[in-house]
Amino acid sequence: MPSRRDALAGMAGLAMLGGSAAPALAAPPRPTVVVEQTLLKALPGKADALGRFLAANWLVMDQQALDQGLFTGFWLARSAPGFEAWDYAMQVGYPTALGFEDAATAAGFEAIRTAHKTVLIEGEGLAQLGRIIGSQRLDVVAVRGFAAQV
Repeated sequence: MPSRRDALAGMAGLAMLGGSAAPALAAPPRPTVVVEQTLLKALPGKADALGRFLAANWLVMDQQALDQGLFTGFWLARSAPGFEAWDYAMQVGYPTALGFEDAATAAGFEAIRTAHKTVLIEGEGLAQLGRIIGSQRLDVVAVRGFAAQV
């Protein structure tokens, strides 16, 4: 059985297959003002498949939003073994205090979502793999030295 690190590295590689190469003229970086976090819980026996679904869909679309300057960053984390409250946490950074509710951000991401063709995992989508169990907006207080990439 692969380690979590190997699984996440595989997910990142899968996401890159979805066309996340940076465009020649990527938007300049903007500071993160707010982070929105979404927690997901996999259905029994579906945690790995849910992670592959998120990598093939959410991470691909989020990379496009980052390239367009709609997001300031994003990350997907998997819970530690034995932690039962949630399986995945998706965090997205935004350049305005309105986060995703900023009209330009919402419109830009809706265009990305509309153009994206959902990648099913073994014929299953999000509804068959897990569910969103919570979402919250977090004000950024301080960030130092957090530059990990998988």
